[in-house]
Amino acid sequence: MDTTISAPMNTNNNLHNPHAARARFRQAVQSTPIIDNHAHPLLKLESVHRHAFESITSEARGDALFHNWASLAHLRAVRQLAKLHGCEPTWEAVVNASEGKRTPGEYDEHIGKCFRGIHTVLVDDGLGSADEVCAYQELDAHVSSPCWRIVRIERVVEDVVGRYLAEPYKTDEEAGPFDQFLKEFDSEIGAAVEDPRVAGFKSVICYRTGLDVPRAVNEAAARKAFDLAMLEQLKVKKSAPFRLSDHTLNNFFLHRVAKIIRDAPPTFYRKIIQFHTGLGDNDITLAKASPAHLQEFIREYPTLSIVLLHASYPFMREAAYLATTYQNVFVDVGEVFPCLSRSGQENVIREILELAPWTKVLFSTDGHYFPETYYLAQLQVREALETVRFAPDVTCTAALTFATRF
Repeated sequence: MDTTISAPMNTNNNLHNPHAARARFRQAVQSTPIIDNHAHPLLKLESVHRHAFESITSEARGDALFHNWASLAHLRAVRQLAKLHGCEPTWEAVVNASEGKRTPGEYDEHIGKCFRGIHTVLVDDGLGSADEVCAYQELDAHVSSPCWRIVRIERVVEDVVGRYLAEPYKTDEEAGPFDQFLKEFDSEIGAAVEDPRVAGFKSVICYRTGLDVPRAVNEAAARKAFDLAMLEQLKVKKSAPFRLSDHTLNNFFLHRVAKIIRDAPPTFYRKIIQFHTGLGDNDITLAKASPAHLQEFIREYPTLSIVLLHASYPFMREAAYLATTYQNVFVDVGEVFPCLSRSGQENVIREILELAPWTKVLFSTDGHYFPETYYLAQLQVREALETVRFAPDVTCTAALTFATRF
């Protein structure tokens, strides 16, 4: 989607008046509504207390999260959230102020304040259970334009498997369980491709088996892996939900979705695929989290728009390289806001813009669960863009256009 907003200006005057150019640029950065390319649902009010508020500035889990209070990202967030809540600049005061707003009427007002400045959101609703999180459409009330859905591929597979385990398919001579499973999976993906509120799909294969996706997959191997996975899952189905974590199956279903998108009848725009890359929790194998591993997959689907999420941190230059050399690849700089220090965030933008065209760079909040995550991310990206100094050969017009694209 082209999100460029016109910013008319007298280029010649600004080139000879750096103070006017900086003022114009700052005004554009601070006032342009953000198109949030990737985020997640908010928790329902009755579920907010079940999740650690400390996680708003860190991907750490469990005992590792205990040390987050000493990170630069956390300390900065405390100061900024204290201003938001009008409280003392301490973590305890911020937590108390946030919890104090968790009443039916005041919570909606608080969400609206945190979302101020966001035009629309592309919501990956594969995070969280339906009984804990709000439907993505509920965010419409807090933004200027209706939100869009991002369908998580692995979640679709797992949901279909869950229904299969609840009532196993009856095998027959014409179609076995795998074929019937594929029929239902293809139907769900096809419906999403046709749904006008679905902007695209997302894969978390980075978490499951890594980004080393081969250029082609073997269906016979996938059938065998599926049968084995179902046998194993039937043994534990009452104690644990199915998790798609077999390398062959993850690759197979990712390729299948890519082919369905590629072969769909042309519409106003073709659905995208977003990839979690880089920055994540300790469930990721870091050595397989670089987007460089996706190069063969990218080559296989040249007409498929691919978005590399989270700036691929710490692999920013690899992401910029792919966005530069492949027409169908874009890089998104979300999640580093607010999980990195301010200097780290500025460095991410600088390293990506060392090589990547600004027309290939997107922004997202990666907001999730708590409204404060949306607030911090958009506040901090605006601050970072104000600070980053563009190279001398970048005209003021180009810099302003980048500011309006986020």
